Amino acid sequence: MPGHASRPLVLVAAAAALIAPGCSGSEARGRQLYAERGCAVCHGAKGRGDGPSARRLDAPPRDFADVRGYRQGASQRDIAASIRGGGGAMPAFRDISESEAGDMAAWIVSLQRPGGGSGGRP
Repeated sequence: MPGHASRPLVLVAAAAALIAPGCSGSEARGRQLYAERGCAVCHGAKGRGDGPSARRLDAPPRDFADVRGYRQGASQRDIAASIRGGGGAMPAFRDISESEAGDMAAWIVSLQRPGGGSGGRP
């Protein structure tokens, strides 16, 4: 297929663009996985609950910066468990390894801090 060989380079370039200075390695990998796994479709590119599919969902996706909305806990461990096991309207993503879920959770937790980690706050 034409262009098939360049696909990995495009993915690497896109992932590198998403990784902001100041992220830990785990947070950077988590943000990359978040993008690759399509989480932004519901939760938005910066985890604000404003993805393109958000308006069509019965239950609005969580704004990761708002700790009050976490029903299953807001710690990295709790979030990783929610990613893999699902909860509420979010389906379980059992194909994501514990390590990957932990990295994604590290990035999500970074959004809870003032300045919002690599996702930033307006």
